[in-house]
Amino acid sequence: MQTSCDLVIIGAGAAGLAAAKAALAAGLNVEVVEAASRIGGRGFTDTTSFPAPFDMGCQWLHAASINPYTQIADRLGIRYRRYNFNYRIHDGTWWLNDQLVAEFSRDLGSFYDRVAQAGNDGKDVPAADFLAQDAPWTPLIRRAYTGYMAAGPEAVSTYDTSRFRFTEEDWPVEDGYGTLIERDGEDLEVNLNCPVKSIDWGEKEIMVGTAKGMIFCRAVLVTVSIAVLRAERIKFFPLLPDWKQSAIGRIEMGHAEKVGLWLKRDVFAGLDPHFAMLNWEGAPTAGFFMRPFERPMATLFTSGDFARDLFAQGPDAAIAEAKSLLAKVCGADILKEITTAKATGWGTDPLHLGAYSVLTPGGGEARAELAQPVDDRLFFAGEATSPDGFSTAHGAYNSGVAAIDAIKRALA
Repeated sequence: MQTSCDLVIIGAGAAGLAAAKAALAAGLNVEVVEAASRIGGRGFTDTTSFPAPFDMGCQWLHAASINPYTQIADRLGIRYRRYNFNYRIHDGTWWLNDQLVAEFSRDLGSFYDRVAQAGNDGKDVPAADFLAQDAPWTPLIRRAYTGYMAAGPEAVSTYDTSRFRFTEEDWPVEDGYGTLIERDGEDLEVNLNCPVKSIDWGEKEIMVGTAKGMIFCRAVLVTVSIAVLRAERIKFFPLLPDWKQSAIGRIEMGHAEKVGLWLKRDVFAGLDPHFAMLNWEGAPTAGFFMRPFERPMATLFTSGDFARDLFAQGPDAAIAEAKSLLAKVCGADILKEITTAKATGWGTDPLHLGAYSVLTPGGGEARAELAQPVDDRLFFAGEATSPDGFSTAHGAYNSGVAAIDAIKRALA
């Protein structure tokens, strides 16, 4: 590891890796440091637990037609599916018919439209303000929204819904999104197992204190999660200015976790891959991705406070809950078919402390402020800084590239 360079990039997730490639292409002398023992950040494909790849983190090429990872996947030969899966709704006893599913879909779309319109009108308020009170689909709409945003509608600003750039494509990556991110960055030199403890930017030359020693540099790009920033795992000397600390304080970390359940045979044969939504009184904020890529598998997706509280109890508790819910949907005999289970744990991972960022109601322009440099020497990137792709790998990627454009100008 160098002791002196132009730029230190902290974090080797999607943002840090994209930034490193852009910086090297621009001729900058770069050191990339990563606290974990691997690259990829919240993009990680488990290739050992099951007979097929299992994405522990990001899984879909959201907004695929404008997602840079789509072209990267094509170049690398990483397989993905060009379809958006259907969903079904289970009421605790049986599956709802197509007419009821269509009614729910219509009301869910209307809710999103109301929230987005409010944000477009400059109303920075909780998305929950636009839920239809006492309407039959409101509980499921609340859970569905939480599932997408990783936090309940009371905790999310309308700005996040109005500003996210949606398209009709959400394409799952068959070979693993984590594998895609790793393959894209595999040629980069990254200092692994190298957490950053401090950044001293009080003098002309910045000093970055790592577990492997001090690095002196002209600029720093911080790409760690918003939760790690909020937890002050990296100490800044002097402290970050008030406006930057305020921006960090107005963006929180949402929670989304999974449990993969592999079955000994394809008991769902004949069914297309689909998402099973849970809709009974007291149902948790959870659902199953059934038969992904025609595999004999069911993956429990959980979000929000339910995900945070359940997975804080450890993987055994999460797996037990996943099995219980699958039995409620498919019958107790399904439990005899399960051979292997794997639970994620992003909320308890000290290097991430959650899934992805959430703009709190009243948060205003916090994402833009988080993306702004300090003294043209401290730069920030990552999905939380993305203006229209927050919560996604491609949003992180684009933020890393944009940060290097700003760094090149600052160091010129």
